[in-house]
Amino acid sequence: MLTACGTMGQIGDSVRFSTSTAKLESALDSLYKNYPEYKVPATWAKYKSSIVRASPFTEDKFFYFKSNPEELYYVVLINDSVMTDDSARTRLAIRAVNRGSSKWILESGLDNDAEEAIIKRFDDEIVSKLRVYTKSKVLKEE
Repeated sequence: MLTACGTMGQIGDSVRFSTSTAKLESALDSLYKNYPEYKVPATWAKYKSSIVRASPFTEDKFFYFKSNPEELYYVVLINDSVMTDDSARTRLAIRAVNRGSSKWILESGLDNDAEEAIIKRFDDEIVSKLRVYTKSKVLKEE
């Protein structure tokens, strides 16, 4: 079981969208509608249930990648309006990766090449599409 809390850390920097949480949520809905391959297939759903959410200001998101390497990303949407009273920005952060086992891999379990590959895949396949849907500026933050 993987506990999702503020001390979990993250893989790479968080991605800050200069838009509201509602607009980013709408963009995520569009992404899943237009690219259903990113939805978690039934055979991988069991790994989602091993995440225990422990933060009131984040929402769990999952992105499945079928192509080699087959992976499931556990990502949190961080609602900055709750944390900082800033409703004009929302962040996404990769918390862990699953490669088809009961074990989630945290940043500490990755070498630099694997971490960079995960960040690049997320940026190229997810962030780039969300940037278009939200029409917002996107920045990286520690």
